[in-house]
Amino acid sequence: MQTLIDPFIRSFGGELVSNVLGEAPNLPKNADYLFRRFNVIAELKSLEVGSFGESFQKKMSELVESWADRGLVLVYGTQRLDLARLPAPCQKDVLSIIAKPLQNNVLRQANRQIRSTKEALRLPDARGILMIASDGNEDLKPQDVLFFCSRILWRERPEKEGQFPDIDAVVYFNPRMPAVLPTTGQVTLIWGTVLRPPEDLALLAFLDELSEAFRVYMEKMWHVPFPLAELGAGEHQKLRFAGVADRLIKVPRKDTP
Repeated sequence: MQTLIDPFIRSFGGELVSNVLGEAPNLPKNADYLFRRFNVIAELKSLEVGSFGESFQKKMSELVESWADRGLVLVYGTQRLDLARLPAPCQKDVLSIIAKPLQNNVLRQANRQIRSTKEALRLPDARGILMIASDGNEDLKPQDVLFFCSRILWRERPEKEGQFPDIDAVVYFNPRMPAVLPTTGQVTLIWGTVLRPPEDLALLAFLDELSEAFRVYMEKMWHVPFPLAELGAGEHQKLRFAGVADRLIKVPRKDTP
C-alpha cells in the first residue's frame, strides 16, 4: 500500500516520518507522514485480513444462543445471518464484536504512533489523522469502517475524554479496491472523513484539499476518470466493492432435540 501512497504524499508536499527522524536503535514505532505546512501527522493503516475469523464465529454462536434465550432470534442448524435483517438489539451485539478488532489493531496502535511522533518531532499541537485503506478486506463494507471508527472515537471514558485523543480525524479510502456507485454502477473511489467534535475548520480544509489532490493523483495512476459524486440520503449504505458479493455471517449451531 505504501508504494502507492508514499509518492502521493510527497507530491502533496508531505514528508515520510522515517526520513525525518532517520534510524535509531531505540526509536519507538512512529506514524508514517508529516505535513509540516499544515502541522498534521498522519498514520496509514490497511485493512487486509477478514474480520470474520474463528474467534468471531465462536462469539457469534454464543450470541445466537443468548438471542434465543431472550426470544429475539431462533436458529436451528447452520444458518447464514443477514446483519441488516436482524432485530436492532442483535445488530448492536454484532457491531460490538466487529468493532473490537478495529479498536485494538488499528485505532489504538495509530493513536500510540501519532503520540510518539508528536513527542519525537516536538510538535505537541500537531493534529493527528488516521488514514484507513481497504486493501483486500471484503468483510467490512465501505460504509461500515467510518461508522465503527466514529462509534469508538466518540465514546467517552470515565474522565469524560474521548478515546484515542491523539486522533483528530479518520480518513477512509479505497485506492486498490474500487467501489460501485449504487445509482449508476460507475466504478468510484471513496474518500470519507470523520472529525472529532468540535470540528476544526482548518483541519477540514486540509482534508478537502488532500481529497481532491488524491482524486487527481488516482486518475493519473489508473487512467480512469473519477468525477465527484454526492450520494443522496441512504445511498452510502448501498456502496459495494466492485466484484464482491454481500457476505452474510455463517453461524453453526447444533439442532435442538
